[in-house]
Amino acid sequence: IDFTDKIVLGTVQFGMDYGIANVSGKPTKSEVFKILEIAWQHGIRSYDTAPSYDSEDLLGEFIKVHGLKKEAKLLTKVSDIKGNENIQHAIKKNIQNSLEQLGCGIEVLFFHDPKDSLLLLKDPSFFLNLLNDYPLKSLGVSVYEPAEVKLLKDCDLEIAFQFPYNVLDRRFENINMIKGRRYARSIFLQGLLAPSKNLRSSSLKKLLEIKNYYLKILKKNGMKPLETALSMAVYCRNIDFIVLGVDTVNQLQDILKISVSKKLVKVCNRSLFTSIDKRSLDPR
Repeated sequence: IDFTDKIVLGTVQFGMDYGIANVSGKPTKSEVFKILEIAWQHGIRSYDTAPSYDSEDLLGEFIKVHGLKKEAKLLTKVSDIKGNENIQHAIKKNIQNSLEQLGCGIEVLFFHDPKDSLLLLKDPSFFLNLLNDYPLKSLGVSVYEPAEVKLLKDCDLEIAFQFPYNVLDRRFENINMIKGRRYARSIFLQGLLAPSKNLRSSSLKKLLEIKNYYLKILKKNGMKPLETALSMAVYCRNIDFIVLGVDTVNQLQDILKISVSKKLVKVCNRSLFTSIDKRSLDPR
């Protein structure tokens, strides 16, 4: 099936040297634009960014140059509100800065720190006013633990959630979230679950051991890393969108060639990876 309508292109790699498997470093501006162009040509219209990624301005320039203001869907985040005496002012300033950088409206504004999301329960009227006062469609929270979703179960707003999900981390498969607002990230776990056997020299030895063992299991069962990771996310009933990032044009092209398969999902349901220590797999 065509899964490109589910893809949200992550852009943290465009603004910083990111990822344990990224041995080539931050791509050049021309490489970034080439990635964005190819993604657009294949129907990818959504992008995930944040002020701390230093990629909002690049996205904004790409959108302006190609006249994509009305079609592009931008996900960005609220950052740096800790320690502010006037939190509401800090949030508004965050939104204004992002809108200026991106040059278009925001599809979802996520809290980058899940602890900050409790503000949604304390003052929902302030956030309702934000939705009315700014070109902002919805609000969301970037979480790491299922408990962080459950904390907001009584929230009156229809909250989107962005959460880690991959072959080795399936904690969110049965967590109740609003349909149409469920964004999975870390499906390749910063490249740990991708085909390349390379990791940064600074990576923990244990991670390299996990990666090699994981690839060995896949090979033994006739499975390929990219197809397996994407198939698991595409066919998960609790996922609407998949946030994934690439470092190079070739990585994106490899992903776009993939044929996802339900058969791979069934194989993964046989608990192939029970011997892998899950405690080492927190994206943080």
